[in-house]
Amino acid sequence: MGKIKFKRRKKFNQLWQGIQQLKETMLIQNKKLDKLTNITQNLENKLNGIQKKMIEYENKLNQLEEKKEQLRDEMVQKTNLLVFQLDRKEQYIRRENIHIYGVEDNKEDDDHGEKVLFKIADELEIDLKDNEMQRVHRLGQKRRNNENPRPIIARFVSSKKETSFLLR
Repeated sequence: MGKIKFKRRKKFNQLWQGIQQLKETMLIQNKKLDKLTNITQNLENKLNGIQKKMIEYENKLNQLEEKKEQLRDEMVQKTNLLVFQLDRKEQYIRRENIHIYGVEDNKEDDDHGEKVLFKIADELEIDLKDNEMQRVHRLGQKRRNNENPRPIIARFVSSKKETSFLLR
C-alpha cells in the first residue's frame, strides 16, 4: 500500500504542478489580455475622437460650401448689376453718336469720313466746327468691292450737335 500511496502522491504532485503551471500561464495570458484590452480601448477612444473630428470637419465643409454658394450667388447678382450699369453708361455715352450709312468709301478718303460729315453738315445747313467733333471714323475694314460701303460713326462733344443732325 505504501507504493500505491507514493504513486498517487507522485501523480498528485505532478497534477498539482501542472495546475500551478497552468495558473501561471493563465496569469501571464490574463496580463497580456489586459494589455491588449487597454490597447484596444485606447484605439477605440482615438477612433471615436477621429470620428468626432471628421464629423466636425464635415460640418465645417458643409458650412463652407453653403457660404461659397452664397458668395457665388452674390457675385453673379453683382456682376449682372455691373453689366447692366455698364450697358446703361455705354448707351448714355453713345447718345452723342450718329451713324451714317450709304456714303461711298473713296480710296483717297484718308480722313476717315470727316470730309463726308462736313459735306452733309453743309447740305443740311448745320454749322459744324472741328472742335465740335470728338471722333469720326468708318466702321470695319475696307471692302474690296464697294457694294456696301462702310458706315461712318461720328461722336460729338455735346448731344446738341448730334440732335441737330437727327432733326434735319
